[in-house]
Amino acid sequence: MRTILVADDHPIFREALAGTLKALDERVDVLESGSFGEAVEQIAAGADIDLILLDLRMPGMSGVKGVRSLRVRCPDVPVAVISALADRYVMRECFDAGAVAYIPKSLSRDAIIAAVRTILDGGSYAPADGMEAGGDVAGDEDNVLDDAVRCRFELLTNQQRKVLELMAEGQLNKQIAHVIDVQITTVKAHVSSLLQKLGVSSRTQAVILYQKYRRSLSASNGRDQRT
Repeated sequence: MRTILVADDHPIFREALAGTLKALDERVDVLESGSFGEAVEQIAAGADIDLILLDLRMPGMSGVKGVRSLRVRCPDVPVAVISALADRYVMRECFDAGAVAYIPKSLSRDAIIAAVRTILDGGSYAPADGMEAGGDVAGDEDNVLDDAVRCRFELLTNQQRKVLELMAEGQLNKQIAHVIDVQITTVKAHVSSLLQKLGVSSRTQAVILYQKYRRSLSASNGRDQRT
């Protein structure tokens, strides 16, 4: 018996995916969880899991960091990301975090089954096309950011977030180095890395995107409080 854990907060998709996976083989058992915390609890309970199918955007999940966390918790169990995000950079980061596959939710039922079979047989999977390069994400004029951009912000380390916050305050590299008590070369390295992660080419673009991100979070929190 092979056991697959499906972690996704959308019950309709999760149940449909579970039904699809059961069509793989009568010896396949499917566990379900609607949040990252539930997935961790099922793993901690000692379930003999052969594959984890993990959505990047669900309660308790910190994007790619969640993939890395699961790999640390259960290094012998393959983790495959199944996501609606069509962003090549995010996909590469998932593989760097230890994922064995990146399966777009837009795939057909047969394509998902084929991908899962490949993974269970010890292989990996990445889509051949249909993924966006994610270039200039700072071009939108509104304050609503898609999940791919939010996921990119979640890739930043705590130090990179602090550097970005200070950049948004108008501080220069020398001033930032003094505030966080590092060498100016370290600040420059942080700036270069965060620009790459955010998919922008300048400090100005990074700051504009960060301001949109903060406004988007505030708007989202306001909607949550009203519901």
